[in-house]
Amino acid sequence: DPDLADLFFVPAYHGVQYNDFLEVKTHEPDVEKRFPYLARHRGMDHFFVVSANLPSWETLHPLRHVMQLTVESYQVNDNVPRWYSPWKDVMIPGYIDRWRIKSMRSYNKPTSERGFLLVFHGNHPGTHKLYVTHKAKVRTAILDAFTGIPDCSVGAHVPDFFDRMGRSHFCLVPRGSSAWTIHLYESFFFGCVPVILSDFLEVPFQRAVDWPALSIKWPEDRVGPELLEHLRAIPLERIAEMKRRLEEAACYFDFHRGWGVRKPEDPVGWMSWSPDAVALGEDCDYLSHGDASSADSCRGSCDKDPHGCNLVNFLQPGSPQSPSGEDEKVASCVLRLCRDPAQPALTGGAAGWQVWSKVSDEALGCSPYAAIFEELEARRLHRPVSHGPLWN
Repeated sequence: DPDLADLFFVPAYHGVQYNDFLEVKTHEPDVEKRFPYLARHRGMDHFFVVSANLPSWETLHPLRHVMQLTVESYQVNDNVPRWYSPWKDVMIPGYIDRWRIKSMRSYNKPTSERGFLLVFHGNHPGTHKLYVTHKAKVRTAILDAFTGIPDCSVGAHVPDFFDRMGRSHFCLVPRGSSAWTIHLYESFFFGCVPVILSDFLEVPFQRAVDWPALSIKWPEDRVGPELLEHLRAIPLERIAEMKRRLEEAACYFDFHRGWGVRKPEDPVGWMSWSPDAVALGEDCDYLSHGDASSADSCRGSCDKDPHGCNLVNFLQPGSPQSPSGEDEKVASCVLRLCRDPAQPALTGGAAGWQVWSKVSDEALGCSPYAAIFEELEARRLHRPVSHGPLWN
């Protein structure tokens, strides 16, 4: 019932769709009839996703109070400032593919095995005109300051980029064509402490993530010997602690987490996943088979397993399964050890199978979706109740 809704989600729009829908239609004379719930609180209970390029509407009256979920905190195109407010809008991280996250983690070396002090490899004004247009001078400053220093690896794209990131203590994260760059979120999976060189960047999820404990923010106009001296002065023990905190917070920047919901009937400490699926692959190592007489017995076998079982694939007795092409009644309990039981990779099409994993509430809450809803809830709670033509 929309009359009882606390928030309204408007799907993402891009390019001319902003003008065709959000700009034009919300400025038409009958806007309050066309969008009665938008008018109810003048948009304060509406939010929409801006995946790229902040809007630059000149007339903001119907929409100036809506909440944006955006990767952009500051952007200037064609000398038109784009609007963003940290008081109401919600910063979200950029998306990284699951296969890419897995690959980045495979290159993540322990602190004691990292030979580079700092790394930056990417586009800059010398390789791409976009960075000239948007005056990303800090990227040129990085090359000027650190090129040729033995334990500093900087420059354009290189084929062994993942290897260098995984072997560096610090990853430089300069602004690009706008304030944000995907390099920031990649650093969480490389275990490479980010050094943010973007003065207007607002980092996401500040309620959930202790950013000063796992990153460094440094002024763009002071990139040079002073920054190098500062990084060299940080003790290895502190770098290792920052790396540990960085990796603990990585779950907030992985959009493949948080899609599971614990059901009220799930046993304490356990969570059921999609039916007719199994967890396979390198993320969930096979341990052994357990008691398949019931789901409870199967989970009990996992609890007793000495090798750290945290997930079971269970096929209940009496389930039709015909691996040999003939119908037969089978039961099976497969015990597995998953790298992250809150994020198992599931394979569908497994008729009759169930997947159960041992997941804490804390692990379930460590996801970008949980952090986004926490931010939205905070804004809802602090919304003026009297804002708009009526209150209820």
